[in-house]
Amino acid sequence: MTNKITLEALPNVPYIEEGDDVGQIISDAAQRGGISFEDNDVLCVASKAVSIAEGRFKSLDEVEVGEVAKKIHEQAPRKDPRTIQVIIDESGAPDGSRIELDGNYIGAWLPNGQRLTSGGVDKNGQDEVILLPVDPDASARAIGQKILQVEKVMVGVIITDSDGRVEKRGSTQVAIGVYGVPPVRVTESAGLEGSLDTSEETLCDMMAAAAGIIMGQRGTNKPVVLIRGHEYTFDDSSTIKDALSRPA
Repeated sequence: MTNKITLEALPNVPYIEEGDDVGQIISDAAQRGGISFEDNDVLCVASKAVSIAEGRFKSLDEVEVGEVAKKIHEQAPRKDPRTIQVIIDESGAPDGSRIELDGNYIGAWLPNGQRLTSGGVDKNGQDEVILLPVDPDASARAIGQKILQVEKVMVGVIITDSDGRVEKRGSTQVAIGVYGVPPVRVTESAGLEGSLDTSEETLCDMMAAAAGIIMGQRGTNKPVVLIRGHEYTFDDSSTIKDALSRPA
């Protein structure tokens, strides 16, 4: 098991714009910063940077608010009803059955089996929101494959997003897409009378949360964090569904 890991924000990452190749931008930034990637490095990449590159913007002026969204707005008036409608749309359940309300908390179960605060929908000014990448696993793979093509090393990639919990203030970072990194680690420990107890750790979320200490929120211009020293067997087929208890 890993005894030491290091984390550092990748320097010199420019503001990402629609149409950018995120993998190429990461490679260029590393070269400018004198950083050489190594096999089994892990790159945690903020989902909003990926979403911007993929053009995942939604104008709220184009949203037609339905009756379900209006009813939810009555219970959560702080949330723009247009944004609520987008959250419902992203959940894939027009009847609102995948929406969770608890005080100020609005969560949504997404079609792939993940639950995120506001369904991963973030405001971008008064009349626009940013959605999650269409397929975060595919986004992570594209970044990892570009690094392999340019740098000739195999790095793991975790797409992260901020997420809150009903019972706690603020938010943390969780993984919403992975490439190369097995998202779950199974550990064994000594149990009673010499037996072995096994447990699962959602390693991808642990790494995303660790990266979040440095990454911070949108606007800090630290969208990529390099994690080095974690020992794992690179798995080209890993996806976030490997970590989900109720995958779609």
